[in-house]
Amino acid sequence: MIIAHISPRTGGKTTSAGWQAHALHERGYNVQAFEADYSRQLTEWDTRSGGFPFPVQQQASPMFHKNVPPTLAPGQIGVVDCGHAEDHRNIVQSVLRVADLAILNTAPTTADIDRIERLPMRALIDDIATLRPDDTPTPTWVLLNRTANGAKATKQYKDYLRDNGWNVFTTAIPSTQVYAQSMLLPVTAHGSAYDELTTEMLTRGLLPQIEVTR
Repeated sequence: MIIAHISPRTGGKTTSAGWQAHALHERGYNVQAFEADYSRQLTEWDTRSGGFPFPVQQQASPMFHKNVPPTLAPGQIGVVDCGHAEDHRNIVQSVLRVADLAILNTAPTTADIDRIERLPMRALIDDIATLRPDDTPTPTWVLLNRTANGAKATKQYKDYLRDNGWNVFTTAIPSTQVYAQSMLLPVTAHGSAYDELTTEMLTRGLLPQIEVTR
């Protein structure tokens, strides 16, 4: 299985990819992370934190769809940190050709939601459908991050996105120090919002069921 974290521009993709990969690993999944971003932020985080408990492979290439699937072991989950879709459309589209799930990261702000519509992200996702084995767009869910607890804007933008046909996770990632400043630091995902996201994904049938180990 391949899970791709995407966004038009800055949207917390690297933070989400790193934390989700840790959350899945802590649940007992066999995880491999993929750096599909020329900025190499995920790789730097891996290095400076003393090493993730799973491999991080460099694959910032428009040939991702050819290179990566053969490297995944049966049952393994690949978590991909994609580059900005505005600048690296060819790489993002290559990832979406083989991704089982795309997570569209965005903050609940007018500027960030506007970026999704102006790129437009839906067209980028839909246009790749004919190159996928099942001729359907990559299943995509929106993850709101950098949110403020109790802020009306979070609910308003969730409703707005749902009304416009997007799947939106109930789980939202708060703008707290543990996430905002976690880059380059070791991660323990248990009890975090990304652990909560993993539970929601299991409940929605977006992840394979395995025997939970902690």
